[in-house]
Amino acid sequence: MNHDSNGNTSSQYQQQQNQKRNLHSAKSRTHAFVRFINRTVRKVDIIWLNYEGVRIKYRTLAPDQFIDVNTFVGHPWIFRDSVTGDKLSVEFKEVFQGIGWNQTLDRWPPQRKVVNISIPVYTLRERCLQVVRQALNKRMVDQLEIPQALKQDIIQQKDTVNQI
Repeated sequence: MNHDSNGNTSSQYQQQQNQKRNLHSAKSRTHAFVRFINRTVRKVDIIWLNYEGVRIKYRTLAPDQFIDVNTFVGHPWIFRDSVTGDKLSVEFKEVFQGIGWNQTLDRWPPQRKVVNISIPVYTLRERCLQVVRQALNKRMVDQLEIPQALKQDIIQQKDTVNQI
């Protein structure tokens, strides 16, 4: 049985990739009120995935900065290091979707859900690639005597179009 670099079988990997490609905003009338807080030392891009799954950069937050966002249930948000493109997390997940505000049961004004953006626990492979990317430029990587696939992993930005 074939496994990828994270130990997943080929079919598991394909399922994960299909789920990532299908991530997009759903139509909703249920409001969600959130406060995104950057709890990292990095500049963070806050990105909304629109109805087609296209990434829309909403704002870049400096460390310890926050922004209040009025969104909807079923609207996914992702977070990336503004400089490196590395994945960041909220509530130990890569993707955040708001919790609905019930006009009938909840009081006015609505209470915002506080969402802390943090640095996730990267796999050893992800962290090694980050460090090597910071230490070497593209020309230096090309000169390394390592497999071509590994060179491509080092050079390519961690955050590709189809990768959440």
